[in-house]
Amino acid sequence: MPLVCLPASPALAAKTDIVVLRNGDRLTGEVKQLDRGSLTFKTDDIGTIAVEWDKVASVTASATFEVEDLDGSQFFGSLTAGPQEGELGIVSAGAVRGLALARVVRIQRLGATLWRRLDGSLSVGASYTSSSELLKIDLATRVILTRRANRFGIDGSSTITQQPDVEDTRRNNLTLSYGRRYPHRWVGFAQAQVEQNRELGFDLRGSFSAGGGRYLVQDRRQDLLAAMGLRVNREKPLDGETTTNLEAAATLVFDRFSYDFPTVDVYVTLSGFASLTDWGRVRVELDARWKRELLKDFALSLRGYESYDSRPATAGAEKNDYGITFGLAWTF
Repeated sequence: MPLVCLPASPALAAKTDIVVLRNGDRLTGEVKQLDRGSLTFKTDDIGTIAVEWDKVASVTASATFEVEDLDGSQFFGSLTAGPQEGELGIVSAGAVRGLALARVVRIQRLGATLWRRLDGSLSVGASYTSSSELLKIDLATRVILTRRANRFGIDGSSTITQQPDVEDTRRNNLTLSYGRRYPHRWVGFAQAQVEQNRELGFDLRGSFSAGGGRYLVQDRRQDLLAAMGLRVNREKPLDGETTTNLEAAATLVFDRFSYDFPTVDVYVTLSGFASLTDWGRVRVELDARWKRELLKDFALSLRGYESYDSRPATAGAEKNDYGITFGLAWTF
């Protein structure tokens, strides 16, 4: 009986990408992605490993990749050793463009599944005081999807406090955001948000904001973004009529990540809002999150928040609301 040769299926196809380390070691496998200074590389013999980008001397891969540098510029093509030592070569239309390895921030294999492009975490914390029967539950999630120069985000948090003979307090926040990167670290953004905080005197606040900003610091381990824009919100107080407000907004966002075990992730957002329709009213929002890896995909989490409103929507309501919560986080 004649033998019939069939092409190998994708699952069985040979992994022929090559990564050369600075110490001379060569790894053969499949380049998946580079993110936050860690190159994900799949091998047949030892499975999927993470290689610190600082230890990489060259990468050769025939698939098409999206490569992003420190200025936010994107390049597309296959990968090879650069024209000069210390460079990554990006092959497109028969030409090779050299990009310093130290300037490469992200590498994403085109055609990667949606799950591969997601970066996020879910944190859960709870505390109970038996003497006062005080129960506090805190949930927080953050999901980021990066697609070429576009960045989509979902950020949510919920804090519920319950105690017998005392009205429950709830602090809820859901934010949908979109950002587009431009050369030289400039960004444009749009954001929609829904909030509830009875402690600060409002039952529901919906808002939309848009503006622009620039990364003041950006490398493989940390980002610092400064942005400004305008925000319009519709606010329903605990007592009184619903109002519409226009605010000037300014935000600082700091994100730092270490990829050596145990990995530590710090994310801080500080926002200030000055009302243009209710002159003299100022609001400040601070959200700080810290995660330390326990084992793969799980981490200890610490979250602190502070909200300040110089003129709450309901007269007599508190001007400050703050809290700190420990919990367990699942990252993906």
